[in-house]
Amino acid sequence: MPRKLWQVKLTCPHPECNKELLSSAGLHQKIRQVVAVGKMYFVASESLACRRCKRTLISWSHDLVSQLDIGHRVQFPCILTSKLACDAEVASLMRQRGMVSSSIQIQRKLQERHDEVWMQKTVQYLQDCKASAVTWGRILPGPFEPAPAMPPVPKHRGLMQVYALDVLQRLDEIKATITSRYGRILKMDSTTNGARKLAGKSYSTATWATNVGNEHGQVIMSVLTASDRSGLGPMVEGLINRYRMAGVAPPEVLYVDRDCCGNTPLWRMFEEWNLMTIRLDIWHFMRRFAAGCSTHSHQLFATFMTRLRGCILMCHQDDLKALCDAKRAELEAGGRNPSEADVLRSVSRSELALHCRRITRGIEETEARIHSLVQAFDGDAGRDSLGVSLINWARMSEIIKSQMKHVSCLQDPPGVKLYTQTGTIEKGGHRLPTYRCLRGSDSLESFKLHLNRFTAGKLQSDTIFQAFLLDGLAGWTEVEQQPIGYHHLLHHAVKSLSEEGQEQNTVPYVGPRKPTEELMGVEYLYQQTEGVLLDFKLGVRELESSEVSLDIPVGGAEAEDFTPPTFLRGGSVSSILHPVLPVCGPSPLPPSGPIITTVDPGSSQGINTPSARKRKEEEEQTGTSKRKK
Repeated sequence: MPRKLWQVKLTCPHPECNKELLSSAGLHQKIRQVVAVGKMYFVASESLACRRCKRTLISWSHDLVSQLDIGHRVQFPCILTSKLACDAEVASLMRQRGMVSSSIQIQRKLQERHDEVWMQKTVQYLQDCKASAVTWGRILPGPFEPAPAMPPVPKHRGLMQVYALDVLQRLDEIKATITSRYGRILKMDSTTNGARKLAGKSYSTATWATNVGNEHGQVIMSVLTASDRSGLGPMVEGLINRYRMAGVAPPEVLYVDRDCCGNTPLWRMFEEWNLMTIRLDIWHFMRRFAAGCSTHSHQLFATFMTRLRGCILMCHQDDLKALCDAKRAELEAGGRNPSEADVLRSVSRSELALHCRRITRGIEETEARIHSLVQAFDGDAGRDSLGVSLINWARMSEIIKSQMKHVSCLQDPPGVKLYTQTGTIEKGGHRLPTYRCLRGSDSLESFKLHLNRFTAGKLQSDTIFQAFLLDGLAGWTEVEQQPIGYHHLLHHAVKSLSEEGQEQNTVPYVGPRKPTEELMGVEYLYQQTEGVLLDFKLGVRELESSEVSLDIPVGGAEAEDFTPPTFLRGGSVSSILHPVLPVCGPSPLPPSGPIITTVDPGSSQGINTPSARKRKEEEEQTGTSKRKK
């Protein structure tokens, strides 16, 4: 009840009213049952009317809550859709849905917690009933009311609808977060994962999703296109403008999965960044040679791919020598006198990847080693126990002719730092540095696996798909943020208020810049297909006023419909009403002051009004006379 409690001035959100002040229209005649973690409570609200357009708005609408300052806005405890209301704690659990667990798992955990709390309260109630019977000296149990049934917990489809509304309410912050990321080393890759889930008018219009990441594993742009690598000019132009407006130096290297050399359209798109080097990802280069093998289930396939990587990369000699010295010291401390071969055998692959930087071998050496490797596995040396040859020479010869020209695109650009030191580890009395590789597009390959989880279900409407995609991108980039949080408005408020009032920064937080004009996701697709995406503010109103179908994979029934009970006329209510279990013993005295109407979830009648108390007394008298008979 923002206007009644805080005396704030709220205006009509409709543009034709020209911000007409809203006036109080009395108490809203329905309350909402809110699902929290382990409990349920009721929330009441007031109705506000506009004198100009004669519309009546409910005070929990996002159009009205968004007009409050951050200090009052964070006090609103829940998110309400047309048929479901969830506490902010439940909505925060759903924000980890894409990377940690699914909506079905979150619903099961919520159900389990509600079951435990309900059983705890039921046991406490029954124990009090038993104690009261003993105190009153009764042999048989007294006429106590049975414990109330547990209210139903919404299914995962309902939780997804609440989550969609939560995302749409934060969409401006999310877009600002994504467009405030930059990088010194960029990676670009295209995939079909999650790109064919659009339903309705945009069904089957998107076939590819192109993602751009940086050296920190963050995805700074993701767009949908009608075909692979077609129409990426506006996306590239948007990235260039983003760097220019922020005053950030252009990236040094761009790793791609194709179009790495020659006068390709990709080179012409990045013509303004003429000092940037475009390199081919080594893993994609190795996948092309894997197509020359007869089958990937061959016994020697893994050995062939490992040696192929060794033909391209080698360990830095200084790092390898330092690691071998540390391993030798460890073995000598155990009472052994190892040889050079023993030391090398004791070094594991994980230790090599952690402590040794890798560099490319050069064009000539790489070509010679690849030719030697293919010849070594051709013939009897490349056959398994059943006599099946690993190399399909007809295909491999064509691959060698077409792909050897890309060996120059695999080489590390001179003067570019492709490793960053993350810390040090003491091993055998030696302190070894630990490194993280920035080369290649491995982080984008990991992101593609989670893309389907971000956009849940088989088919989604364009607005819901866009909301889920952008929220997944923002969550992917904020994994390493401390403290972890996805509500940037709260981060910004804590930082600004602490600097103003206490002259210190309570939270180490660097806020995002204003969102740029770059198109992302479905917006970019509609720029190609001349479609129109529903404005997110209209999407919020639609979720708040009508039920929206969210197609989720199998694993649960439809969300439970809950019709909020109405208040009895003539009683005033509090803003938040908590349901309580029946109390043993005599009935308490009626409270002084205004009567708070507590409503049973399964009934539309109040239980604490004068008429209800009178009816209850009549029922008790009738039951007493029946027992006497």
